[in-house]
Amino acid sequence: MHYIRFLRAPKFVQERHGAFVQLLFTITTDLGDSFLYPERFLDLQVVAVAASPEGSSTWLLSDPGHLHWEPGMRVAKPSLELPIALERAVETGMRVHVCVRASEPQHTAESVPRILALSAEKMRYRREAAEKGAVMPAWVPVTLQPSETDVSIRRLVLSDALGTIEVEEEIGESIARHVWDGGVIATCALAGIEAAPDSESSQNPCMRTMKNIFSHENTIRVLELGCGVGILGIGLGAVYPQLGSLDGDCTILMTDLPEAEQRARANMKRLEKSHLRFQESPVRMLYENLDWEEGRQGRFGPEVRSGPWDLVMLSDCTYNVDMLPALVETLSAIHMANLTYFPKGEPFTTKVFLATKPRHDSEDVLYELMDKQGWYSVHKQIIRKPVLGEAPQIVELHLFDKSGLSEGQSATRTEVKKEEKKEFEDEEDLASDTESSVSSDEESEY
Repeated sequence: MHYIRFLRAPKFVQERHGAFVQLLFTITTDLGDSFLYPERFLDLQVVAVAASPEGSSTWLLSDPGHLHWEPGMRVAKPSLELPIALERAVETGMRVHVCVRASEPQHTAESVPRILALSAEKMRYRREAAEKGAVMPAWVPVTLQPSETDVSIRRLVLSDALGTIEVEEEIGESIARHVWDGGVIATCALAGIEAAPDSESSQNPCMRTMKNIFSHENTIRVLELGCGVGILGIGLGAVYPQLGSLDGDCTILMTDLPEAEQRARANMKRLEKSHLRFQESPVRMLYENLDWEEGRQGRFGPEVRSGPWDLVMLSDCTYNVDMLPALVETLSAIHMANLTYFPKGEPFTTKVFLATKPRHDSEDVLYELMDKQGWYSVHKQIIRKPVLGEAPQIVELHLFDKSGLSEGQSATRTEVKKEEKKEFEDEEDLASDTESSVSSDEESEY
């Protein structure tokens, strides 16, 4: 799959004969390692939407057939004239967004049913496959004044019933804080269980088992590792009411390194506004920083330590082979922590849902490490994706589990409690010392 990616925020330019918006974007694969190279050219369109409490208005800014992405291109820099009504909307501070997308619906990846249908198509020849791929559109706000942080937005239509989720990305050439194929496809697969129940993906044993996991538990706690911008956790938060039991209660804790926190939290707020406030029993969405180097040693923050996790999920986390030992050991440490929350001798199974787009053979060491740590491979689902101008690619969805018997409120929990108590006592001592110092200073003033 390819992605429209803005390289800078749009520029609103006022000239004597009208107002223009200047765009700068590229079309690449998720890691930005390959530019779109179509067989001939890809016809594009630019749409603008102005929204207000009274409603919204839409304009087509590009003339049909006049904006193309041609073989060999690396960047596009269109300058598009704005209708007077849209110009005034920008000047008066209305919410105005511009979208760049493929003109033909078959080349546009913006809905779960479409993406799943695309992956199910059978191509006999590479050339046929190279004509079947799709491009994910991107939206970007247009303002008079530049914002502190420039972001673009991905919109993924889940279904008519589930609506649309929005995910912010940072504008620029960096591959960090962007959606990647594994997260997009995994989100589509989970949403497709209800949105496209007859699809090839939804009928796969892996997705059927995932449906059972969500529907058979009244309470489920989900921990996401390496969430990035959060598309997988946010997607699950939006679709859980359709997947879970009628009175189901779901908590999703998203974790990553500190540099991911701002964007993940921003996208959680978007989900709150668009979905959670309308849910009868809102999914509880949380975020906490987690470094796998800490996790592999069983050192977790208070949210991760707050209770057992029925399901751990992650996407696009296996590309850095050097971090795989820390990742697998973190998974095992989570499982060991899970076993401390139950009466002695009670069994518990930790499940791991993993989505990955294989990029090189060295990533296979992950499965060796999982096997050595006692993780059992329950299901493996392969979703093939045609790519415009290239050979098809795949995303793998894996379901692992690991079972064990609880040893009761074990030493692990006891040590955690001791550590928490010591931290609290240290804070009290520090506060006491500070108060004493302040008192002494006050006395000396008199």
